[in-house]
Amino acid sequence: MADRPVRPRHRPGAKRLDPEPVAGSAAPEPPGPSGTAGARVPRQGSPRTAPDPAQGWRPRPRGLSPHEARERWDAAQGEFVDDPEGSVRAADALASEVADAVIAEIEARRTALRAALEGADGDTEALRLALHDYRAFVRRLTGED
Repeated sequence: MADRPVRPRHRPGAKRLDPEPVAGSAAPEPPGPSGTAGARVPRQGSPRTAPDPAQGWRPRPRGLSPHEARERWDAAQGEFVDDPEGSVRAADALASEVADAVIAEIEARRTALRAALEGADGDTEALRLALHDYRAFVRRLTGED
């Protein structure tokens, strides 16, 4: 037992790290199925039935390109010297349109999450994945992620 490295215990809330094996301290590998040492069984990943749809989702303005919004902002800002009130009104209109477009994107995401929940039909694994996606959604909206 003294020739094996000690793996630190996992504390709740702590990040789990698996240390690299220390050179020369690992126990010799047992013979594989064919009797030869060094045969390894491939490690299987966790069973995930569907890709994580929340992975790349961000609350972006639905139907409004960032390029278009930037051009409109630059135009509004450029008007400030000649027409300060008109410039601020244009900025307000743009802000309102962007906010409405972001809300539309958030509502579309909630609709997709609800569809996944309704499609679970009591399947515990599907419900676990739905809960994971809801958690990612809430974290993204609250700025935690």
